[in-house]
Amino acid sequence: MKKIVLFTLAVAIALPMISSDVMAMSQSKMIKKGRKVAIKQCFVCHDITENKQPKVGPPLWGVYGKSPGQVEGYNYSEAHLSKKDSIVWDEATLDAYLQDPKSVIPGNKMVYPIPGMKVMSDMKRKNLIEFLKTLK
Repeated sequence: MKKIVLFTLAVAIALPMISSDVMAMSQSKMIKKGRKVAIKQCFVCHDITENKQPKVGPPLWGVYGKSPGQVEGYNYSEAHLSKKDSIVWDEATLDAYLQDPKSVIPGNKMVYPIPGMKVMSDMKRKNLIEFLKTLK
């Protein structure tokens, strides 16, 4: 009976550590996959490096957790600037924006998906958002 109790106690102690390791590995994989999505679909128009160079679109370094229109040196649309006090780029907002930029910020100048490019799947968007969180 003592062995069963000790075994149960050991499992109860070890399980949270195992699940946090699995979650960390899973998040790491999401970030790697999100980086691939960013390189294939975002880097055409956005700088995703620490250099923060404006391209057709603003650089994405440090965008997570900020409001639209915050990167100096980029000429934002009036639509973007009008939302800088009402939107924060968090998971929910980025997810909605990546699905349909014009529904989140009507009149913005982002053209996505670019003609010929497929809209991102739910999983690719989640991976991309996890990657964007690391750009700081």
